[in-house]
Amino acid sequence: MIRLLVIVPYPELKEIVDYVLAHHPERERLDADVQVMTVEDTPDVPADEYDAIIARGYSAQKTIARYKNIPTICLDISGYDMLRAVIECQKLFHPGKIAICGFESRLFEAEEICRMVGVNAAVFAPVLHDDLEKTMERILASGCDAVVGGYSACILAEHRGIPSVVIKTGQDTVARAVDEAVRTVDRIRGERVISQMYKTIIYSSEDGLLYVDRNGVIRVRNRVVRQMNGDVSLMDRKLKTVLPYLYKDFETVMTGGLEQSGRILTIPGTKTRVSVSCRPVIANKEISGAVICLSDITLIQNLESQIRRKLSERGLKARYTFDDILHESGTMKETIETARRYAATDSNVIIVGETGTGKELFAQSIHNSSRRKNGPFVAINCAALPENLLESELFGYVEGAFTGTSRGGKMGLFEQAHGGTLFLDEVEEISLSTQSKLLRTLQEKQVRRIGDNKVIDIDVRILSATNKSITRLSEEGGFRKDLMYRLDVLRLFLPPLRQRERDVEFLFCHLLGKLCQDMGVKAPVTEPEALELLYQYPFMGNIRELGNIAERALVLGDGSILTKEDLSRALYPRDLEEAGMEERKTETKESGTACTAFPADPLRPERERILEALERCEGSRVRAAGLLGMDRSTLWRKMKKYNL
Repeated sequence: MIRLLVIVPYPELKEIVDYVLAHHPERERLDADVQVMTVEDTPDVPADEYDAIIARGYSAQKTIARYKNIPTICLDISGYDMLRAVIECQKLFHPGKIAICGFESRLFEAEEICRMVGVNAAVFAPVLHDDLEKTMERILASGCDAVVGGYSACILAEHRGIPSVVIKTGQDTVARAVDEAVRTVDRIRGERVISQMYKTIIYSSEDGLLYVDRNGVIRVRNRVVRQMNGDVSLMDRKLKTVLPYLYKDFETVMTGGLEQSGRILTIPGTKTRVSVSCRPVIANKEISGAVICLSDITLIQNLESQIRRKLSERGLKARYTFDDILHESGTMKETIETARRYAATDSNVIIVGETGTGKELFAQSIHNSSRRKNGPFVAINCAALPENLLESELFGYVEGAFTGTSRGGKMGLFEQAHGGTLFLDEVEEISLSTQSKLLRTLQEKQVRRIGDNKVIDIDVRILSATNKSITRLSEEGGFRKDLMYRLDVLRLFLPPLRQRERDVEFLFCHLLGKLCQDMGVKAPVTEPEALELLYQYPFMGNIRELGNIAERALVLGDGSILTKEDLSRALYPRDLEEAGMEERKTETKESGTACTAFPADPLRPERERILEALERCEGSRVRAAGLLGMDRSTLWRKMKKYNL
């Protein structure tokens, strides 16, 4: 709704205004207050009561002077209005000379109009309403015997006995004034929205912002920049005087027209460190000033931490703790205690153990027991990606660094792990070239995205894992020694399942019960003789293999009791090698050359017997175990004992 105050000097004009408003195209938006009053009666208007004022002559002049914040639209005197008043005066009074009296800037071409109709006229145009009395004396002295003018002028003329005709405003003039009022209000409202938007942007910014004009005077500043500088007064003051440490940036931008950014400094007299950027403001192809931005480095770091936490909420989070590591053996208890002590430090840890011993489980537990537990936990299997892809995953890249890059580039895992932990699984698989870049990142605590020319500071703890000897690899040239020393600060050895005392039985029963729970069936009773088989099995895949065996045993059993035979079939499923051996046994038996088991000979060294069996069976451990009269797990343990 547009609220208008329309001030008219005489009732007839009010009728015209009412008619125009009632038929105006924007009438649904108009809320007009039309008042008939002279300039002396112009009211005091509250600044927020009306959007615009429409007035004529000296009334308009007075409202413009009084109400700076309310736009005033003048009802201009048109040539037609003037002509109509002059002709009416000529018909009514037949004057010898007419005085045309009114507000100076509204009497356009008055003398020319009078000459066109053959009327002798003189124009009297007092600038101010208070000058009308003196103007009327001049009119009398000039020999004019009639007056054509505004409402106030005609009232004074009548008081002095001079015939007069009011220059009346027509519908067309009123309509144009209403149109102008609507356009003016809409424009002002739009400008207010834009102004408020920029004001909100400036004052809601966490950065300190200044606008300095071409003369070096501060014209805009927000509260942040004032607080950064000790609440010193800045508005309409010279930048060189109040903030001299910024003048060099401003001068460089005004001279060269190029943005200046990246300068880091401490604000004089404070401990606040800021990053300064200065950008030119170009209008009409000229530099009209510059915007200076002061970014508090501490706030930037806090914002970065918030971003990291958001990334953590999106999945970069460790799920497991030491309480999730199931065990009963003293060996594992000691291992967990060692890991807890490691977690209390911020040193890099390398976790060493065979496949399936739970290296990532320990890595997550160490993270969740460290001071970085609220930061991200980022894990990557270094053996799962080719060299070039692993490098881009670790360090990230900028847009256009290579074919197929994502728009805007990509943040690497080091950046994602900032403030937290990066877990490098199977770290021994990293290529030597990538190892060099990894070493530099760990030494400098900075990462450079592929294709970028700047570095990014990082704060990351490295946990790595391997199922091979890093020391031996470094001696053989397969792993950089200097990188090994960076990663192998604290070493955690995870014992294989076969060295964890009674844990194999405890974990088997737990895994079996969990499988039954997931399948919605009752757990079978396991015979003690069956459980003894677990202690004879090497479990090269450790807990991962134990989980497979538990699932296999559950499927092969009859559902109520898990027998020794059931578990034996789960532990030793038939393989292609065994099938081939059985076929060869059948062939040799038919030909009378079947191999027989070695006779027990306590005087003959066991190591020699095993070597001979392996030689006769062409290296097949399955066939050799059959010849020796022992199962595969027993043969495996004895071979390990004798370093075979």
